[in-house]
Amino acid sequence: MKEIKIGAIIPTFNRKDSLKRCLQCLKAQVQGTTPWTLVVIAVVDGSKDGTLEMLEKEFPEVEIVQGDGSWWYTKSINEGVKRAQSLHCNFVLTLNDDLTFKPDYISVIFRDHLASGEDSVIGSVSLTSGEPRLITFSGVRQINFLLKEYNYVPKFSSVREEEISGLKPSVVLSGRGILYPMEIFHRFGLYDEKLVQYSSETDYTYNASKNGFKVMISFNAKVYEDVKLTSSGAVYNNPTAKSLFKSFKNKYSINSLHKIYYYSVKHRGGVGGFIITGVRVMGIIKNFVKVKIKNKA
Repeated sequence: MKEIKIGAIIPTFNRKDSLKRCLQCLKAQVQGTTPWTLVVIAVVDGSKDGTLEMLEKEFPEVEIVQGDGSWWYTKSINEGVKRAQSLHCNFVLTLNDDLTFKPDYISVIFRDHLASGEDSVIGSVSLTSGEPRLITFSGVRQINFLLKEYNYVPKFSSVREEEISGLKPSVVLSGRGILYPMEIFHRFGLYDEKLVQYSSETDYTYNASKNGFKVMISFNAKVYEDVKLTSSGAVYNNPTAKSLFKSFKNKYSINSLHKIYYYSVKHRGGVGGFIITGVRVMGIIKNFVKVKIKNKA
């Protein structure tokens, strides 16, 4: 087997403390039975909180790609992939800067890639960083015409993490810990930058699963996320009514109408996209009302 060189790409903006925790987890990684080399690539998109100084002082080995503050998630990932290609990495691991994970994480996810085959993309199961552990992404077993995702485990279900393991097919993946063979970027290009902040990894893995790549979710490779730092406009973070409706107009929001419509049209056509956008917005509002009622009870 040729040398395995993994480029771990972490986009970040003004989160030096959470980024530091993620980098410490990467530094603590231990080799498994198949050796690999890790190159860490921090894509710093205009941070003003001392991130660059922290990296230079505490993590001088980290490759730094600097953005101007307008890249957001998708372009940051793409620029990170370009740097990984220039460094001759043959795998890319996408991570969020709010993630933590155990010292065997990379060895486990790479082992699952080998078990799935060379044309495989492996995603990580994600859980809340606090106790009790709640599932935040468990893989998607099916997507219907309305792009509704049917998860293996309902989001925010309480689980005993020692009881979940194995590999399952997933129609799409979340960006919180995806291991890609570099070949996929040669074949399909980079993430779609019209999906500026959200859904670009979902879009990319959906295309991969429809075009011959084996897309899998690993219940063995676990990452832990700080949900309060993720998706600030999301209903589960209990926004006000004003901030919720503002989020529909914000193209950088998880609730962006532009994002929902563009993604829906891309995968279901014009008429389908219009219908799906309406259904999705009504669903967000319905869930918002449910959360407010629950919090008042």
